[in-house]
Amino acid sequence: MPYNFQRDRISTVLDALNQQTVEQLKALGSLLAAGSIPSRKAELVNYVLQRMQGESLQRLWEQCDHTQQAVISEVVHSADDRYQQARFVSKYGKEPLWSTGESYSYNYKPSILGLFFYSFTMPQDLKAQLKAFVPPPEPTRIASVESLPDTLSRTEKEYGYSNRKRESRPVELPLHIRETESLARRDLQTILRLVDLGKVTISDKTFHPTGATLSEIAQVLESGDYYSDWTATQSPGGWQYNYEIGFIKPFAWVMLLQAGKLVEPSAKRLNLTKAGQKALNEPAEKTLQTLWKSWLKNTLLDELRRVDSIKGQTGKGKRSLTAVAGRRSKIVEALKDCPVDHWIELTDLFRYIIAAGYEFEVSRNPESLTLAGYGSLYDDSSFLILEARYILCFLFEYVSTLGLVDVAYIHPDDGVFNFHKDVNMNYYYGGCLSRYDGLTYFRLTPLGAYLLGLSDRYTPATLPPKQVLRILPNLEVVAVQQPSRADRLLLNNFLQPISDAVWRLDQGKLLDATSQGRSVDELQKFLSVNSSEVLPQPVAQFLADIKTRTTSLQNLGSARLIRCTDTALATLIANDSRTKAYCFLADVPKAIAVGQACYLVVPGATEAKFYNALKKLGYSLPV
Repeated sequence: MPYNFQRDRISTVLDALNQQTVEQLKALGSLLAAGSIPSRKAELVNYVLQRMQGESLQRLWEQCDHTQQAVISEVVHSADDRYQQARFVSKYGKEPLWSTGESYSYNYKPSILGLFFYSFTMPQDLKAQLKAFVPPPEPTRIASVESLPDTLSRTEKEYGYSNRKRESRPVELPLHIRETESLARRDLQTILRLVDLGKVTISDKTFHPTGATLSEIAQVLESGDYYSDWTATQSPGGWQYNYEIGFIKPFAWVMLLQAGKLVEPSAKRLNLTKAGQKALNEPAEKTLQTLWKSWLKNTLLDELRRVDSIKGQTGKGKRSLTAVAGRRSKIVEALKDCPVDHWIELTDLFRYIIAAGYEFEVSRNPESLTLAGYGSLYDDSSFLILEARYILCFLFEYVSTLGLVDVAYIHPDDGVFNFHKDVNMNYYYGGCLSRYDGLTYFRLTPLGAYLLGLSDRYTPATLPPKQVLRILPNLEVVAVQQPSRADRLLLNNFLQPISDAVWRLDQGKLLDATSQGRSVDELQKFLSVNSSEVLPQPVAQFLADIKTRTTSLQNLGSARLIRCTDTALATLIANDSRTKAYCFLADVPKAIAVGQACYLVVPGATEAKFYNALKKLGYSLPV
């Protein structure tokens, strides 16, 4: 297989021929029409050059096979004069025939492509001539299917100890499909409410969610995490599942909300920002669009960090890592070329990214990174370890969580890499590297097309209105249909649970909720919408009374209470032009009536100004 090394452009065929040896020129001459081949170099150069003009050049092109014509067409209609090996093989699935025999051997003979390429570079004058009759190459397409089978057929190769040969046996792997569009819209509301209840905590150093938070989020997600219900401990292939998968969607939601500035940390706990509070009542697709755009440009997390098997990311290897925004933009451009509602295999996406020119580098120096148990990485074997694993994490953990793509997956230990499927790339590691290795297919959703800018509008699937709750005059709230997990969180926060399907309006519970920043109006609106009925009069009266009780008092902040020796001094300070704006009298009538000292109240916000004005009045307050 030829090595596609960098080379300066070649201006003319004559320049290229003059750089050849006599033996090389004779080999090229033997590819041309029969005749006496000269033996002197100058004559050989002229012999080849004359037969590569006009109609003779077109006949040479016609002698090429389909793959050879394809490689000529790709270069002729490209801005680059060089043969791009990885792109070509990814697009066409094979190399063109460059020669017969072994390189640097006596029986080496170039194919007809040797007349068009010199060190895999096409001379510019030849390129201009060919452009007159060589048609453009076929467009680069990504393979897709409309539906998926229930299982994936794989071939496992084992060593047979009886016959000492490699044996193949079929393996059927169950394929799990998760449609994400509607889940993303509902899960967003659930996570926002969980944050609003103060139940989401993060590390103050990494900003990553804590283990307890990840577990709690996984429990309230509409369908759980991707592998929440995975119970099998052994693969249909016969091996034990050893990889600890961990959390995917719960981690993604916490990082996405932070990147979108819908939450902010207070100590280790996340609270909703004003934008987050607003998102609770906005269409979910609008908030998902905000999160998507924010994630593409944020630097909160390099997705590669989630691939634990790749070491050295925080050491010297960190200096060689490329910017995450550039990597994401390349993947996004490839996603924009994907058909909506069609399944695409991940290996086909890898090929397409390279074939269409969307390739990117995760590290400028892969050797600065190591693979657990295998040592340093190398340029010619790093794509399926670095770039492919980065793509898997980006798609599985963030793109699918936001509802842009549906996913079909298997256990990471059964991942396609373990079966050594040919993806036209060098690869020496066959084990599971990450929790994302099980992702096998994805499908662009209508929401994904909207967020990627492929469609101007998005109309979410709407369900017919239905009564979820029944509000009874005795202040009980009964679920007549199963509430969503987000709705159940809200009910448990405002109301006193009686059973799995019954709650009671309770004054103490409501007062606790409002003291934490919730409002009676929020509950009243929620009950009205989900019951589809007018609230019973006792319930409406109860809520009105609670609203009065929660709005009759106002917290004006902290203040300092100052004791004066007599009423006259307190009155002087409270009314003097220099101090009266920063204090006021407290309980003066009572102090005068009993002949006691009087008190001044100084709000905390004006305390410093009060002390300065007090000195101008001729008084000071001892520490």
